[in-house]
Order: sequence, then C-alpha cells, then structure tokens
Amino acid sequence: AALRLAGAGALCSTAGVGAYAQHDDGTARSMTFWYHAFPVWAQYRAVQWRNRDLARIGIPTWTGLVLRDDDADAAYERLHERHAHKVRDLVFDMRGFYFKNAQMLSTRDDFVPRQYLEWCKLTQDKAPTEMGPGEAEAIARAGLADAGHPDAFEWWEEEPCGVASIGQVHRARLTRAYGSKDVVVKVQAPGIERKFRSDIRTCIDFCRLAMPQHVPPLEEIERQFLTEFDYREEAKNLEEVRRNVMPRWSKKVEIPAPVRQLCTREVLVMDAIPGVKLVDGIRASFAELAVAAGVSPEELERVQKEKIEGGVLAPRSVRAEAAATRRANFGLKLRDVLYRRPLAFLTGGRYVPSPCLVNVGEVLQVMLDVHADEIFNHGVFNGDPHPGNILLMPDGRLGLIDYGQVKRVNKGARVAYAKLTLAILAEDKEEVARLLRSDPPEGFGGKSRLNDVDVAYRLCVFWNDRDTPDVTGGLNLQEFIDEMEARDPVRVAPLDMVMISRVSVLLRGVANAFNVRLRVAKAWAGYA
Repeated sequence: AALRLAGAGALCSTAGVGAYAQHDDGTARSMTFWYHAFPVWAQYRAVQWRNRDLARIGIPTWTGLVLRDDDADAAYERLHERHAHKVRDLVFDMRGFYFKNAQMLSTRDDFVPRQYLEWCKLTQDKAPTEMGPGEAEAIARAGLADAGHPDAFEWWEEEPCGVASIGQVHRARLTRAYGSKDVVVKVQAPGIERKFRSDIRTCIDFCRLAMPQHVPPLEEIERQFLTEFDYREEAKNLEEVRRNVMPRWSKKVEIPAPVRQLCTREVLVMDAIPGVKLVDGIRASFAELAVAAGVSPEELERVQKEKIEGGVLAPRSVRAEAAATRRANFGLKLRDVLYRRPLAFLTGGRYVPSPCLVNVGEVLQVMLDVHADEIFNHGVFNGDPHPGNILLMPDGRLGLIDYGQVKRVNKGARVAYAKLTLAILAEDKEEVARLLRSDPPEGFGGKSRLNDVDVAYRLCVFWNDRDTPDVTGGLNLQEFIDEMEARDPVRVAPLDMVMISRVSVLLRGVANAFNVRLRVAKAWAGYA
C-alpha cells in the first residue's frame, strides 16, 4: 500500500509540473528519470520488503507474505530480465550523469547483476555521441577563433576517436604556425553542464527516498564532477600532474601535455598519445594467441570464463599474476627458439614469432604505484581511473588520459589517510574508527548516529582496501551498504576520503575484470 501510495504521489507530481517541463530541459529529464526509474525501484523494493523486512518484524512464512531466499532470488532474476534492457535504453538515451554512473558500475562484475553488466561495460568506450556530424569541429573552430586562433587546424578527423559522457574527442593536426603536430581535441557538448547538474540533483533526490546512505558521498562527488566543465582547468590539471608524475614514472606512463594557448572553456587541445584502450589491447593480444594456438578468440575466452566461474582458475594477487604472465611469455619464447624457428628453417616455412600476452599484473602494479604517488606524495590525483581512461601504448607504457576530475587533498588529509591505510593493515578497528570520526586534520570528520566501531571499520575496509566476504559477510554491494546503514546510519560523510576511496574501488574493478584481487591498503603500505 505504501509503495502504491508513493507511486500515485509521484505520478501526480509529474502531471503537476508537466506544462513547465515542456520549456525546461532539466525538469523534463528529471521527470523522465522518475517516470521510468521509480516503478522499477518499487518492484525491486517490494521483493526486498517481503524477503527481508517482513521476516525481521516476525511475520510468519505461513501467511504467504514472506518470501524465502530462493524465491526472492528467482523474483530478482525475473526483474533483471524484465528491466535490464529498459534501463539500458534509458541510460543511453539520456546519457549525462546516468551514463557516467554506468561507467563506474561496469568496472565491477560483482556490483550489478549480469543482465545489467553486459550493457554497462559498453559505456567504457562506446558512449553515444551528443553531437551531430560536423558539430564538434564547428564548435572547436569557432571557440578558437573567438580566442584569437582562427587557423589552428590543418586537418580534422570527423570520426571521433573517443566519446565521453560530456563530449567527444577528435584527432587533428595543427597548422605550421602552431607546430604542425598531431593532436587530439576534446570538445564539450552544448548544454551538457546543465544536464549534468540536473541529473546529479535528481539522483540525490532519488537516493533520499530509496538509499539515503548514498546521499552524503554523492554530494561530494557532485562537487567534484562539477569542476569538469571548464577545460582550462583540466589543462592546468594536466600540467600539474605531469610535473608531479613524469620525472619518476616516464618509463612506465605517459600523460598528454595540453597546448595551453589553444584551450578554452569548451575546447581542450592536447598532444596525441599513440595506443589503444587497455581492454582492447589485452583482447587483441589474447586473440593473437588464440589464433596462433589454432582456436577462435571467442572459444578461448569462453573456456577461460568457464574456468574462472567454475573455480578452476582461482583469483590471483597482482604479484602472482605478473609472475604467471612472465612465465607464460617465457614459455612461448622458449618454444619458438627450440621448436618453431628450427622447424620453419628446416621446412622452408615462414617464421613468425609467437605473440606475447599483455602482463596485466605489471599494468595493475604501475596503476597502483602511480596513483599512490599522486595521493600520498603530491595530494593531487585523478579521481576517475576507469579502464576507458587507460591506453596501452606501442612501447609498452600506459597512456593516462582524462584529467577532468582531479582532486586535491591537503597534507593533513594525506597523513590521516596514511595512518588509516596502516591501521587497516594492522586490523586495528579502534584506530580506523577514530581516524574516520576525528575532525580534520587528525581524521576525516565522518559522523554516524551510534558510533559503532565495527561498522566504521567494515566501511573503511570496504571502500579503501578490499570487499571480500570477511568484510561484507557475503552480501552484495547494496545489501552490505544497507546492512551497515541499518546498524549505524551515516550523518556526515568523510569528504576528503570519498574520492580516494573511489580510486580504490575503480582500480579494484579493473583488476577484478581480469580475475586479479587487490588489497589496496597492502599495495599502498610503502607509500603510507
């Protein structure tokens, strides 16, 4: 009855603002979200209510109201099948912050159901364009002309080489007056900032109703995301991060340098970095290996997935994964030297060296090290290291792109986070809880109603180190967060921790996609 009443109220509200929404894009988008999302949430919530909440208040199963776990799982599966494609179409149609959210969820195979994950993964590098043919070039040329650079481009590639949530990226070449070099140009879609602001507010309002524990961190993410819409600031971010990172890590990574004189609020011109998206590069090397072995890439990938899902291939640590890949590549080279090359020589056949696997363990170690260096040593870091922002370069280095969401933390927060990292490793629950709750600069100023030490410890470990069953109790993401909120509701989020935690979650997501399990606190202990 309560859900039906809420639904009726939502529909009445929709009708009441309908006329206004015709003339206001933000209100129209909010209405579209509520119209589609609320009924979906209500159906999921009804199953949860019957499965969890009624049992908690002692309603007996013989009433037929309480759903047993098996029945609830079956009901959830039916809802996944019913709604996954509808939600996909809504996200790809509305784009904006909804698309950005799907990107983050796509990094974790265990955060969302399979039916949703399949299309969420497409958001990493296959975003639908916000602009029509020729529109990005027209915006870029007009913007640079207004800034006094009307003849900056010698040529422009119409097909975007990347499409992001707030714009798209094109390859171009500068004229002789600007160095005649190849560049990439990031162009912001018209009106996208207004859409993002409206979308984030809508998500926060929705969470107040459905998932209030997510509101405080979402508000911090809102503050951070809304700095992304001035590309002049991103140009400054690129320069600062390059100054901090490249002296130490230039043999491992590359970060594009901006062409500052050609950067405006809506246009960002950067040096081009050769390479392919990390996931595409890994898949390509995997496909080459499959072909060399005489099987199709799809078949080899299917077999690998079955082994992982069946527990035959157990998850590895970063170090174990790196060592295993080095052994595999050494074996391929040894086979070439002892068998394939001599055979080609004796038979007169053409010898082609065996392809090598991309060493995912080494890639992950570099990502962990570079971000730890940014956070602990400099306090300036990229808060959005999802797989689509990592390139695999021809020389084996990683290209780190997209620095719109750079977060800065002061020395007090860095020291507090170092202490937190070490306390998590030492499993010192009291110290972890103290650091979470203490006011800055000693801690992060997080507040909850009951000051439950165990809840504080589990949440800190979950967001900053690992999400293994010893932490979550075997619950999935939403169930775990709901359980922690029920035990001790959050009142104030630890704001300086939010974006660092996001980095931890995203890096673990990249690793998880390749059956590697990270303990981020352990990996960052040396920097702490």
